[in-house]
Amino acid sequence: MRDWVKSKERLNGENRNRAILNSSIVALFTLMVLITVTEATRFIDATAKVDNATKVVAQIQIQEDSLFALDALTNRGLVIKEFMDALNAGDLFVSDSIRARLTSARQLLLSEGMLGFPKDIRVDLWRLLGVYTSFELNSYSPNAGVGGQPNLIPLNPQVDTQTLIRDLQSLRAQQKKWVNDLATQALGSRHLNYTQSYLVIFLIVLGFVPLFGGIVTSRHFAKEHQQLLNTREYFNRLISSLPGLVLLTTRTGEIIGASKAVSAFLGHSPEWYQQATIAQILPKRFWQQYQLYSQNHLETKSGMVKGRELLLLNADGKELPVELYFGDFETAEGDVLVVSFRDVREQRALYQRYQRVQRRFDMAMTASRDGLWDWDLTTNEVLFSASWLEMMGILGGHPLNGLVVFEDCVFPEDRPRVKRELDAFLRGRDVLFRAEHRLRCRDGSVRDVVSRACAQRDGNGKVLRMVGVHSDVTSFKEVEREVLRLNRNLEDRVRLRTQQLENALVSAEAANSAKAAFLAVMGHEIRTPMNGVIGMTDLLAKTTLDREQKMMVDTVRRSSQSLLSTLDHILDYVALESESAEINPAELQFVEFVEGVVDSVGLQVAKNKQRFILHVEPDLPVIVIADAAYLRKVLGNLIDNAIKFSVYAAPHGLIRLHLGLAADQSGVARGQQRLEIKVIDNGIGISSEQRSQLFEPFVQVETSRARRFGGTGLGLAISAKIVKLMGGQITLDSDPGSDTCFSVQIVVGVPETQVVVEEPRRVAVLASIPDVLLRNAVDVILAVNRYEVHWFESLAELSAKVEGLALPGVVLALANNQSVQDYCVKHNLKMLALSERPRDKAALSVDRVYTDPLLPSALLRALEREQRGLSPVVSGA
Repeated sequence: MRDWVKSKERLNGENRNRAILNSSIVALFTLMVLITVTEATRFIDATAKVDNATKVVAQIQIQEDSLFALDALTNRGLVIKEFMDALNAGDLFVSDSIRARLTSARQLLLSEGMLGFPKDIRVDLWRLLGVYTSFELNSYSPNAGVGGQPNLIPLNPQVDTQTLIRDLQSLRAQQKKWVNDLATQALGSRHLNYTQSYLVIFLIVLGFVPLFGGIVTSRHFAKEHQQLLNTREYFNRLISSLPGLVLLTTRTGEIIGASKAVSAFLGHSPEWYQQATIAQILPKRFWQQYQLYSQNHLETKSGMVKGRELLLLNADGKELPVELYFGDFETAEGDVLVVSFRDVREQRALYQRYQRVQRRFDMAMTASRDGLWDWDLTTNEVLFSASWLEMMGILGGHPLNGLVVFEDCVFPEDRPRVKRELDAFLRGRDVLFRAEHRLRCRDGSVRDVVSRACAQRDGNGKVLRMVGVHSDVTSFKEVEREVLRLNRNLEDRVRLRTQQLENALVSAEAANSAKAAFLAVMGHEIRTPMNGVIGMTDLLAKTTLDREQKMMVDTVRRSSQSLLSTLDHILDYVALESESAEINPAELQFVEFVEGVVDSVGLQVAKNKQRFILHVEPDLPVIVIADAAYLRKVLGNLIDNAIKFSVYAAPHGLIRLHLGLAADQSGVARGQQRLEIKVIDNGIGISSEQRSQLFEPFVQVETSRARRFGGTGLGLAISAKIVKLMGGQITLDSDPGSDTCFSVQIVVGVPETQVVVEEPRRVAVLASIPDVLLRNAVDVILAVNRYEVHWFESLAELSAKVEGLALPGVVLALANNQSVQDYCVKHNLKMLALSERPRDKAALSVDRVYTDPLLPSALLRALEREQRGLSPVVSGA
């Protein structure tokens, strides 16, 4: 983001300080380089000089040692004198020793340590010493030259000694000169070092000048930078905390500052604006227009520009209407635009709403053709809308005296009444005025109108202004008069038709009474002989008959029963259709009542080899108040249908009767409960098309001529009407090929006193029933009656449970379970067997408990006999 806080003056001062700081840095860097180069050169030179001086000192030391050794060997030049003295003394041993010294001195002159001395001196010495080393001692005579033979080599010891001493002194002087030169060189190097050190110190001192200048400038820079940061932070906080929608941008549209209100308004984070431009929050179609506005402001410097309405894009891409305000100020890097926005969404919404309302009002006035008038009572000026003038047939524009026109248009006969009503309204305190009257148009026609107006009153209740409409209701009045005429005609016709219907109703009631009396008489007359036929066939069946005769008697009985059932259905349906049937509720033992119904079909279920499960929920009340006759008809019809349609099911037909309370007990009064009775069979199933018509009279599942299932088609219709009469409902759930479930929900009375088994039984029941449905039904029966029940699957489990019993046990099992029977006989256990129901009524025994259906009362009676210690009856024994 550009630094929009810097001014031009500050930028000039900053450039000046930066130039000073850069010059100080360059000067300091140059001095540092110069000092470094000087020190490096001095170090290299000093190192070379030290190495050279070391070599020179070493060489001088070697020469000094060699010179010292030469002095020692030559005895500081007196070796020739000593040599000659020894010869003269005839001491050959000493002479030989001195000659050896001379030989060593000659070798020393040729050594490396003597190479630094002048070569001519060394050669002279070497030759001089060679003369004496080559001297033959035996040929020397001390008296030579005094009368004896002369020596082979002419010697001049004195001259030679002086020569030797002079040469040695020359060597010593040369050595001293070298030492002095070395000392002089060392002193020169030391002086040079001092000079260079002074130069380095001068350069270092000189370097403090730009360093001090740089420090001063840096501190000034730091101070200005801190001030700049403080100023920037202040301006950033100022811009951020502005309550309005404010953006700071450059000429090119780059955003350099935004208030928090902008972030909240557009939905972008504050960091987003650091890299954003104004083009990113403007629709493309407004970018050129915004550039034109901003450029015009920067060029004209005309101050705040107002009224520039544009659209902004928020973070979700939604366009928001705003009004632009421009401002600007100068910075070091150019002009900064201060763009402030004003949210005009509410203003635009109000304006759009006003436009919609105005359009709606104009359209409504045009569609209703109402005439609008405005009466200013302070000036008695009346203004009319165009529709009012059109309605009255006034052409040529608005009349000059609207009040006169307003009063003159009222129909003369209605004018006094309207004036009285208007005067009463003006004197009153009401705000709304309404009156019906007629208006006379310019063409002489008369219009019926309804005048509605709203008044503006001052603090004293005086009317200042009234604005109202004249609604043309001429057509409605004409229709109203026509309707009144037609109503009078219709009332006459209705009275005539009512008299005819009353006469027809009396005739129909008489016919219904005659039909009911006829059906009652004919039903009694037909039922009596039919009952005689059924009774005689029952008696005949008990006589001795052969097989063919029994079949014929059975056919006669079944046909008679079918005919009697059809007759009962017809009589019941007629009674229900005539609405002469009444509900006669009475208390009844509900479970025993249902047992009587299902026991009556037990033989038929056994003959058909079907299964019948009666399941009683534990929360079912023992005593209910209901109409037993109608309830028996409903149960009988549903059970008969279940038996009939499941007879061909494989491997066998299954009918389940489920008794319990409905899950939904809402809307049930106190002292009542809603029972739910479900009859379920595994028959052929019912399609959705058949389900919608199944409760209509004479509708059957099978309609073909070769249908397998008989019936009149009245059973379900009668059941539906009875359930409706009892205030309940019957529903059906089935699909072709699946189980069919009829559910009946009825509201019955429940007495407060119910039979409750309080004391636990004194026997325990050990039960084994493989069939799950029958097992569940038996489990509920025993649990409700507080029997201790133990279920077992095998003889080992039975033996284990018998050993753990605290009460006497009774084994409950199917009669065909021979292994359990043998176990009970072997261990002297009582067994209560559940037997299959016989197909012949004569084979029934009251001492046995039969299944399909298993009656709860029969099972409980058998267990009570066991509890009283009566002898158990074992099926098949």
